[in-house]
Amino acid sequence: MKLKFLEHNKFLWWFAGEDPYILSECRKETRVKFSIIGLFVLFVLLITGISFTYGVYELLESYYFGLLIGIYFAFVILFLYLFILHTLTKNVLPTKDTSITGKIGSYIIRIGFLVFLGVIVSQPIEYSMFSNKVDFLLNENIVKEIEQRNLKLNNEYVYKLKERQDLNLSENILSDEVSRFQNEKNERLKNYVEYQYSRNFFIKKMILMDTSKATWFIWIFSGVFILIFISPVLIKSRIALSSNYYKNKKRIQSELILKHHQNFVEEYNQILRKKYETLNLSWKTKYQDPPFNTIKIKGLELQNDSEFSKWLLNENN
Repeated sequence: MKLKFLEHNKFLWWFAGEDPYILSECRKETRVKFSIIGLFVLFVLLITGISFTYGVYELLESYYFGLLIGIYFAFVILFLYLFILHTLTKNVLPTKDTSITGKIGSYIIRIGFLVFLGVIVSQPIEYSMFSNKVDFLLNENIVKEIEQRNLKLNNEYVYKLKERQDLNLSENILSDEVSRFQNEKNERLKNYVEYQYSRNFFIKKMILMDTSKATWFIWIFSGVFILIFISPVLIKSRIALSSNYYKNKKRIQSELILKHHQNFVEEYNQILRKKYETLNLSWKTKYQDPPFNTIKIKGLELQNDSEFSKWLLNENN
């Protein structure tokens, strides 16, 4: 049952970025491969929506905005993903040779972009899985910042107190100044502590999660997400140009293009004969393989004067 679902699922083939009509004429193995690619793409869509929804909710603390932005970015990434898959479709028509370096560079850029997407999408989900550990790290970080703030305030008021002492104030006034400074410093420290614990540290949590040695294992989960994101590309790139899918695609596209080209040539020649009947004109091309135009007709090469004379007198035709 599952195999049949993968064999004839045109919906999944569309998400694989290929022509369902051509795939329907292919062997079972090929159809299943493209269905698996479609499943991966659907999973990417789903996991991206969940991840961004949760991430935006944590950031803005709003279910409404989280859901809307999550759905929006899920489809943005889906279209980017489909675009990349479409560009990975092998060209079955004759083309001019391109450099291997360019092909490798283009492939690396696509893979790198998908790796980047995989890491970004994985972050909110990883935080939801290990929030207790990350929150503990954040609390440690906040405590250190409070201690640093306390030390800074102590130094600030020690300096102020020294200024008062230099004024040769009476002990009573100096004692009042010390009490005032102490209360003022405590109030400022209290406000700072309240401010620190009231802030939304979601971005900082992500940074701590990715940079702390205590959470190194989270990168294993990031690796799993990256593998999921690049799997469709790897599967599709391994489908050979000699496979029956690409053979069928080449046959259909070539027949269609050649048929349209032949119709064009016939109509063009009819127009020439009608308008310039006495000139005996016809459509000509500089290429050996019209309409693909990848191989130019070589220019006439005459080795010596004798060949030139024959050509000039039309003796060689």
